Amino acid sequence: MSEGIQALLTPLTAMIFAVTLLALWRRDPARRETLAMGAGYFFLSIGFFMSQLNPDSLGRSNISITHIPYSIGAIMVIWGILYRVGIAPPLKTMISIAVLGGLFGLISQMFGDSVEADLYIANSTYGLIFSVAAVLLSQRKNTDFIEKIVLAVLTLNAAQFFIRPALSFTFSSEITGDDYRDSVYYGILITVLALGSMVMGLALIAACIKDQLNALHESFARDKLSGLLTRHTFEARVQDAIAKARREDVQVALIIGDIDHFKQVNDIWGHQVGDNAIAAFGSLVLDTVRDTDICGRIGGEEFCILIWDADGKVARSLSERLRISVTGLRIEGMGESTHLTASFGATGLEAGDTYGELFGRADKALYHAKNSGRNRVALSSDTIEAPARRKSDPRTGDTKAA
Repeated sequence: MSEGIQALLTPLTAMIFAVTLLALWRRDPARRETLAMGAGYFFLSIGFFMSQLNPDSLGRSNISITHIPYSIGAIMVIWGILYRVGIAPPLKTMISIAVLGGLFGLISQMFGDSVEADLYIANSTYGLIFSVAAVLLSQRKNTDFIEKIVLAVLTLNAAQFFIRPALSFTFSSEITGDDYRDSVYYGILITVLALGSMVMGLALIAACIKDQLNALHESFARDKLSGLLTRHTFEARVQDAIAKARREDVQVALIIGDIDHFKQVNDIWGHQVGDNAIAAFGSLVLDTVRDTDICGRIGGEEFCILIWDADGKVARSLSERLRISVTGLRIEGMGESTHLTASFGATGLEAGDTYGELFGRADKALYHAKNSGRNRVALSSDTIEAPARRKSDPRTGDTKAA
């Protein structure tokens, strides 16, 4: 009785992890990786249950039968792990390995009489699938603690699929189809699967919870209307980025953009249309910049972008692209013959600059663009004689552009 309960520990544990991961997915349905990992653990639990509950009379064929849910489960879990960190999962490669492993297993059972050969083929198949994931994940830089745990578990799982059968067969007698479940190999298998499933499941659940907490924090850090970072969060991240740029000797540049005559938009069409304009401008910025850039809404109709690995000329080019794109925006509630325009000021980081000094030069450039007729881009080098519009540190107050 106790042996039966112990044998069911692995499938029950896998099912608990499946339910937990699927519950986490229900809280955030946009996270497909969580769904994939939950579904993967469900298929693994089905495979574990089948391995325990299938009648002994199936003999060697039990290995081929359980190969299907095991392969589906492993592929789905690995797909979720890789997709979560932005790595394109090699789905075709993993499916090919699983199919070839299944075919070789069937051939071994049809034309051979060795259970050891069947088990070597099955374990090598799973080992190769896990190895593909471990290699891809190991190439990713800047991983956090949880991702390092996931990588370690993937690597150990891949290794044990190759090592465990050899060690088990070395220290046990020959296995036949009838005594497979009573063999030393099967006992070791159950123990290793239980431990591996538990550690991997805990790591994946921790990763999914971490992702949801990060998403919650990010939602508080973003301006609800524009979708860009709030001023406080933007400035904190920019100062961190400037410090990092100095450590790594990377150029950065700052752009300030301001929607022209925004007060008139509110006065003529109403504040709802003004809100639509802010939302459209924010979406345009997000669609234009890279993941390495930092974007924020720092005032009513004023936006700021820190461009990573870029100088003032690159900042001017990006600003010009944004300026042209703004004129093509269609704002809900605004007349079709009316088009928004925006002005931009840009500058590159200079030696010894604080964030305030960098912001001040970009702000002066924006002032120059406004005074020169609006709907244009200016660099700080264009504004030698232009007065600064702000007397205080840009991190205080919400002074708006003209």
